[in-house]
Formats: sequence, C-alpha cells, structure tokens
Amino acid sequence: MKRFISISVLLVGALVWSSCEKVIDVKLDNAPNQMVIEGNITDQNEAQLIKISQSVPYTNQNVFPAVKGAKVTVTDDIGHLWTFEEREPGSYSSAPFKGISGRTYSLKVNVSSTEYIASSTMPERVHMDSLSLKVFTFGGNDVKQLQVHYNDPAAEVNQYRWIMKIDNVQTKRVFVGNDRFTNGNNVAELLYYSKDDDNKELLGGDEVQVEMQCIDKAVYNYWFTLSEQTKNGPGGGVTPGNPPSNINHNALGYFSAHTTEKVSYKVK
Repeated sequence: MKRFISISVLLVGALVWSSCEKVIDVKLDNAPNQMVIEGNITDQNEAQLIKISQSVPYTNQNVFPAVKGAKVTVTDDIGHLWTFEEREPGSYSSAPFKGISGRTYSLKVNVSSTEYIASSTMPERVHMDSLSLKVFTFGGNDVKQLQVHYNDPAAEVNQYRWIMKIDNVQTKRVFVGNDRFTNGNNVAELLYYSKDDDNKELLGGDEVQVEMQCIDKAVYNYWFTLSEQTKNGPGGGVTPGNPPSNINHNALGYFSAHTTEKVSYKVK
C-alpha cells in the first residue's frame, strides 16, 4: 500500500510539473543609438583626427554608421582654434598642427542641434627607452613577451597607454598603466600577450611596433575600465558596461590629448 501511494505521488508531481511548462517570449528592448566619438590630439606635427559614428543594437552586426555633416572644432586654452573637415564619411581631420604638453584642448562637435563637448590636458612626454624580450617557460614551452623600458618621473603623476602591432596588425589587448607603485623608478612594463588575444603567439621573426602614449587621468579611466572588461572572458566576471567617457550628453568614446612615441623590435 505504501509503495502504491509513493508511486502515485511521483506520478502526480510529474503531471503538475509538466503542466507548468510554458514558453516565455522575452522581449529584448534595444537601447537608442548613441553618439560615438573617438578624438585624438597628439604632440606630432600632423593632421589630427576625430571619428564620429553611432552605436547599433547589440543584436546587429558591429558595423557602426558614420555620422556625416557634423561641425567639429578644437580650441586650446590660449585661444587657438582649429576647424576639422570631413575627409571621409564620419572622419574629420585638421590641417597639420602639433599639440603642446601642458595645454588643455577642448573639442566641440555639433550634430543635429546637439553640441558634444570634451576636454583633455596633454601630459609631459615620458621617453620610451627601449623594448626587450622576456621568455617564460610553461610546461616545457617557451612563451615570449615584450617589455617596455622607461624612467617614470618622480615629480608628477603619470598615466600610460601602449598600443602593440605585430607585423603591422594591432593586437586586441588593451595595455594601460600608471605610476601608483612605480613613481620615480626605472620601469620594465610587461605587455602581457597571449594566443587567446589574436589566435597568435609572439614568434621569432615577428616585427613588433609599440606606441607609448602619455595620457591624462580621465582618458586613463576609460582605457583601464575597458582593459578590465576584456580580462573577464566568456561566462566570467561582471557584466560588461560602457567605459566612462569624458564627453557629455552620454556620448560613447573619448577625447585624448596625448604624447606619442613609437619603437620597433624584431623578435628573435
């Protein structure tokens, strides 16, 4: 009798659960498109570049439509003004000029009666001394990594960004750092790079170019947040979010006045 009752209870439970099955149609609302601005002013005497596009819903392909017809200007804190012309759809450039360390540059972008504003102060240049190769051994395999050598100034707070290209192709890894623990020291900054980044390891014969940028605090916060998100990997870490922009009206992207220096190295 007890066995019969137990079996009956299991059957009733199964029927209840099966009757509760329901197809839930989840409505995923797409956020409205946002302005995306990528602006750079460097200490090189060259045409400076501002790129403007719009974000797309995450269900779409990563093709960001160019924003055409914007009015783009940059001024500095002593009254100079540069007008940027649209050379290609969404790509605005100036006549050649050289950014100066210590000066603050302000960006204005007018699109559809909305004015986007940002500012950035160009830091003093920190010279990149050299690149070197460091080899780690894991499970009997040698893994090659590059190091950047420079002397961090003790008298100021410094933030850095590095861009690495292998055989003229920029890596996906975001490299960024500051002098919180290295102020005033000779630094050997390891640019950790793995096969997971671009399906490629550093190999003998590779031509590597590293660009070192000295950036201000707001731009550092942007790149640092982005670098932390890229380390989470599938299924791990926090939910990705937009890194903090220094541009108003909830625009995405950044405006950076920075120094730049490039050094090349051939992997042996």
